[in-house]
Amino acid sequence: MSNLSEAELIHKFKGISFTTMSSPELLNSLDAFDAREDDVLLVSYPKSGTHWLAGVITKLYNTPVTLTTPIELGDMSKLEELNQLSSKRIIPTHLDYNMLPQHFKNKKCKMIYISRNPKDTAVSMYHYYRENPNLPTVDTWTAFLDLFLEGDGKDRCYCQCSPCQLISRLGKSVCIFC
Repeated sequence: MSNLSEAELIHKFKGISFTTMSSPELLNSLDAFDAREDDVLLVSYPKSGTHWLAGVITKLYNTPVTLTTPIELGDMSKLEELNQLSSKRIIPTHLDYNMLPQHFKNKKCKMIYISRNPKDTAVSMYHYYRENPNLPTVDTWTAFLDLFLEGDGKDRCYCQCSPCQLISRLGKSVCIFC
């Protein structure tokens, strides 16, 4: 649980709440990120199994791959670090489709959308909130569930995270795991 106020832990960017683990400067500069055609983007709502699936995917390659932390976490040095990595990058993200760097869409990078049962996601996120000092304090399951369903927590409402956005816009470059 955090001793800091919500205002000290959360900031808004393009109408979406982010923790201070995502700097506004980094979020502003994401469109300048130069994606590569062999990048694989793991797109998911937080606490949906991103790390688990990333581990599985790295085992499928016969060549070395680099698994990064989510593209939106960090400061401006994050983009420099990503640009210096060798090819075959697996890049997780919890960004909304409209916030994904344009280069990922233009270069038709492979995207894997991960979906998890919303009840399981909510329970996992509830415990994550309770144990993480960088997130606002949530006292009860009922209070958290209301935030989760309304989308007033760190993230947008789970119901707004639709793979349909990805499929309709990107077609064959998207694979969905449920």
